[in-house]
Parts: sequence; C-alpha cells; structure tokens
Amino acid sequence: MLYWFNERNWSKLLLKLKLEEVPWSTKQTFNGTFFTLVPWLIFSVALSIFNTSTPTASKPLSPQLDLVNAAVSLVFSVVVECAFLIAPYYYARRSAHFSPTEGRTIEGQVVEGRKREARTIGELLGFRGFNVVRALPWVILLFLSFLLVNALYQLVINTFHLHLQTNDQRLLEEGRVAPLTTYATLFAAVVVAPFCEEVFFRSFVFMGLRNDMTLVWSIVLSALIFGVAHGDPGSFPVLFYIGLALAFVRWYTRSIWPGFI
Repeated sequence: MLYWFNERNWSKLLLKLKLEEVPWSTKQTFNGTFFTLVPWLIFSVALSIFNTSTPTASKPLSPQLDLVNAAVSLVFSVVVECAFLIAPYYYARRSAHFSPTEGRTIEGQVVEGRKREARTIGELLGFRGFNVVRALPWVILLFLSFLLVNALYQLVINTFHLHLQTNDQRLLEEGRVAPLTTYATLFAAVVVAPFCEEVFFRSFVFMGLRNDMTLVWSIVLSALIFGVAHGDPGSFPVLFYIGLALAFVRWYTRSIWPGFI
C-alpha cells in the first residue's frame, strides 16, 4: 500500500514536471526568435529614422486627422504584435498532437515504457490555471517594483542630464499634439501587446531556453532578448528588469496568465 502511494505521488510529480517541458528544441527557439525579431528590428530602425527626419507637429492635430491616425495606428499595432504569435503557434502546432512513447524499443517494438499524453497548443504555451493566492502577492509586488524601477531610472536620467528619451517621455510629447493617437497606442500596449509578447517571450523563448539552460541563465537571456527586441535603448534597463520579473512569474506559477495581469 505504501509503495503504491509513493509510486502514485511520484507519477503525479513527473506529470507536473512534464507539463513544463516544451517540445521545441533550443535551436528551434533561436531560429524562431531570429526570424521574428530581425525583421521587426529592421522595421523599427527604419521607422525611427523616418520619424526623426519628419518634423514634429508644433500644434495639435485636428480631431478628424487625429482620429484617422488613431485608427491606422491601432490596426498597425495589432498586425505587428500578432507577428509575435507566428513562431510559437507554428512550433506548438507541430507538437500538439504528437504522442511519443517513452521506453526501450527492440526492432521497433516497445518493450517497456508508457505513452506521453498529447497536449493542446494552449497547454504547450502555458494557458493553464494557476494558484491565485500563491501568485497574487508576487504580481502586486513586481508591479509596484516596475513603477519604482522606472521612477529611479528617470531620476538617474534627470540627475546626470543623460540624453536619453524613454517611451513614456515620447508618449507625453505625442499626447500634446495627437491625444487620440496616443490613446490608441496605449490601448495596444495594454491590451494587445501583453497577450502576444507573453506568448512569444515567456512561453516560447524562455521555456525553449529552459531545455538546455539553467533557470537563471534562461531568465537572464530571455529578458535580454525582450529588452533588445523593443528597439528602445533609452528604456532598455527598465525593459530588462521587466523581462526578468515576468520570466520569474512564468516559471513560478507555471502559467502565462499572471504575466498578462
């Protein structure tokens, strides 16, 4: 009876650990990251050069023009963010219904072992329930730490008169001349971006790196990729910290939902 109980608990533990394994390799993780981020970075650089060469409006846009810009900006942001879902969906779909058999084989016949249960695309990408009581304190604490790190970073920039412009400073400037466009940008950043980027950076990149790297190195490298991918050198320290925190939450809760929160 005791043997059966221990074996049952051990099987549950192994199943829980396997839920955190992803079927795409580290090489496939780097391939998906490369073909997703390189075009995005080239596009971001080209867009920043274009914006630099275009004179900034000195007076607010008309409501009609601002509304058109807001609609275009929102559609454009959704399309760009959805590009982050291509690689995760592609590799998860390839493996979602694949049920390899564990154990030894002789002449193609399985002699011992058992079948792994196939997992859906959602399960592979971390769409599973989590312990709210256990996760909520971390979510609140890390969210407050985001605000603190950002405030300290702004203080350093102002104290040492660094010639850096962060995302929030740029948005404040744009908000004075195009408020509706700024609201559309913020909406995409709050609603669309978390979904697409958590799937890509935390469930695809971070979990893919976990196959061959230690927890610490996979968190650090995924945060580095997350920071660089935004193409915003002025905000990189804050973005890097956010990447560290979100990867930790993804590992700690075994779910992608707390990252959205």
